[in-house]
Amino acid sequence: MIQERHLFISGSVQGVGFRAAVKKCALIYGIKGFAKNLPDGRVEICAQGRADQIEAFSHSIQEKPGLGSISSIESKSGSLEAVYSDFKIL
Repeated sequence: MIQERHLFISGSVQGVGFRAAVKKCALIYGIKGFAKNLPDGRVEICAQGRADQIEAFSHSIQEKPGLGSISSIESKSGSLEAVYSDFKIL
């Protein structure tokens, strides 16, 4: 069953290739959705996939944040209001 989780990433995550690193991880784990910069300096990630895919993806981005560094991650489960066909950087 497809699930959706929103991750709000704080730290040095804008202007350092973090979203591109997230997209690479999304492709590896079959995650659909998006990553976008927020005005407050965080990055929001919408991840859609099976629970095990999302869990592996979440761990992967923590271990390989590109040139960025993560200070905290807030995670919220979401409802599937839109179903994504790929992973985009917004």
